[in-house]
Amino acid sequence: MAVMRLRILSAVSVGFFLVASMLAGAPAMSMEDASNGVDAPTGVANEDAFGEDAIENSDEDEVAKWTVLLYIVADNDLDVCFDEDFQELKDGGSSDSVNVLIFADRLEEGAYYYTIEDNEAETLKSLGEVNMGDPEKLTDFVEYANQNYKAKNRILFFWDHGTPTGGVGADWTMPGDERPGESWDWLTHHEVMEALEGEHMDVIATDECSIGQMETLYEYVAGGLDVDYMVASESYIGYRGFTYDKIMQRLVADPDMDALELCEVIVDEFTNLFTQAPYMAETLTTQSIFDMSKIAALADAVSTMADTLADDIDSYRQIIGSAQRGSIIPWGARGESWIDMPNFVETIQESVDESDPAYAACKAVIDAYYGEAMLGMGVAKNTEIYGYNGIGITFPASHSSYSVAYAESDWGGFNIYITFEFPNMGWWDFLQTYWGFE
Repeated sequence: MAVMRLRILSAVSVGFFLVASMLAGAPAMSMEDASNGVDAPTGVANEDAFGEDAIENSDEDEVAKWTVLLYIVADNDLDVCFDEDFQELKDGGSSDSVNVLIFADRLEEGAYYYTIEDNEAETLKSLGEVNMGDPEKLTDFVEYANQNYKAKNRILFFWDHGTPTGGVGADWTMPGDERPGESWDWLTHHEVMEALEGEHMDVIATDECSIGQMETLYEYVAGGLDVDYMVASESYIGYRGFTYDKIMQRLVADPDMDALELCEVIVDEFTNLFTQAPYMAETLTTQSIFDMSKIAALADAVSTMADTLADDIDSYRQIIGSAQRGSIIPWGARGESWIDMPNFVETIQESVDESDPAYAACKAVIDAYYGEAMLGMGVAKNTEIYGYNGIGITFPASHSSYSVAYAESDWGGFNIYITFEFPNMGWWDFLQTYWGFE
């Protein structure tokens, strides 16, 4: 069996993440110019080449159907995964209807903007050493696409490590560092919202670990992120991640697909990969489609359920403990304090009488989740056996195991978690009541 390298954000696992972007076919600069830090020639794919007036005056038929944006933070220990995915992007191709724009920063190299043309990567811009954890870099990237590669629909892939509280990418080399790893910076979830303020994305897909958490998804909604759908994993993911060649080939062949259909392609190809040898042995990975317009209703239902349980904690404590232990996500999630939320809720519902107030509260959560907030899931061969149902939630083994032992962490911890909106809607109060810690 091949050795698995986890893309997770913890002491033992690695979080993986990718950003995809479709770029319109502009001529590329030479690799010699790129290595010397020269921008794309004026009138080619430079920021000044296509102004807003030119875009506004262009024929509707000349605007691409999709722009695929990829924000690839490979300036860390995941650099070894870059070449395989980069080749997949080239194999996936592009077209007049589908543009691909890539912003990649590697461990031993500077950062570049690339496009895919005729199944080859063409360098558009050399940026030198950059900090991909700086939200301005994401803003600049999206504005570059706005100027030069406007499309009717946009999908943004994040590629790197990911954590529920830490963020979507960790750059381990800052400008001016003498060697990689001297200092590093997260692109946090709040910085993503800052960078994308005023922008609309049809889809954000996270090729990384653990973004599919109740707390993280709700934070994006509460913070006003303008996105229709997110594709995210509730747990860790292996190094393989998304199959970009298959995804892009299907999009290029059918550029008229809408945002939900593209999300379904992503999770469908994910399932195709992880139900075949050697990847079918994967035990820790899923990718779910979330309708972001339904996340607030789901959060309200979970908070109501938490209040119902807390109001009569002595009657429910044993049931809650059993449900929590039966919902722990495999591969070290005990340490990370995540559980599978639907499994937890369904276990409680099945453990009480239908006349019990907790039954109705749990049912409301399930009704708000399946077919509403969650519209599809990419799975591995043994997903059902391991109890994955698509979304996680924080439920530590004890108060101190998280709020003390995991208070400070380079990958995010309690001191960040407690600043998020969802825990303060009743969930953390429920946990403290359950622990008898008030």
